[in-house]
Amino acid sequence: MILTADNYEELISTIESLDALDPFACRIISLCTSYQPVLPFVDYWTVFDDKTKNPTGAIARNGTDFILFLTDKSDINEVSSFMRVAGAASVICSNKYNLDLFGYEKSQGPILVRKEELSESDNLRIDTPQIKEAYELIAKAADKYFTPPKFEDFYVDINHKLRHGTMRLLGLYDGNDLASVAMTVAESRQGAVIGAVACLPKFRNKGYGTYIVNHLTNILVKEGKRVFVHRAEQANKAFYDYLKFKCFDSWSEYHFKG
Repeated sequence: MILTADNYEELISTIESLDALDPFACRIISLCTSYQPVLPFVDYWTVFDDKTKNPTGAIARNGTDFILFLTDKSDINEVSSFMRVAGAASVICSNKYNLDLFGYEKSQGPILVRKEELSESDNLRIDTPQIKEAYELIAKAADKYFTPPKFEDFYVDINHKLRHGTMRLLGLYDGNDLASVAMTVAESRQGAVIGAVACLPKFRNKGYGTYIVNHLTNILVKEGKRVFVHRAEQANKAFYDYLKFKCFDSWSEYHFKG
């Protein structure tokens, strides 16, 4: 049974009671805190066991993109049926749960986690860059594993979340030049997901990417958060190994081919 969740505080409490340390729980909690259910472009649902009526998971929609927080008690067939009629352009969830979605292409990769601080050997300049400045760097550093959204969409979303304290954006400067960026794409009380890590090509091989990710991770760990990274299958393994991120789970994302 899948029911609409109109009360975001109750939804967050339900998710935390199931598994507050799950990265997809973190993603939905962060989205719900940023954009409450009254807004037209988001929706939230709670998944219940038909027999016991106990909650077993949660679903969030942001536009046509869906996030699934599932547990071993979730009815995957029911969730799959729900996704097939929901008009999803993309669906992301733990790879432990194999959704039956006709017409979708599936990609996957590891989810990494770090729970401890690491030393910071240098004292480099870290600041919050302008959103446009950060976007331009991310666009220049984009590769086959990441295609940046349109600037207008990026700006509205990042600006809103920064003002509401549901994400962080950090930049590392070489002199007056922004050399590298990293951000949290989701945060909850117990966890955070780091993403959009980028370094301009001319500043690579100087340790800037390593420094800014370690710096941001240390800040979050000091606050008692688990720090997650959703890594592409073949990308940046040595980078995150060096930063002591460990394998936690794997993600799968379904993209509609139509």
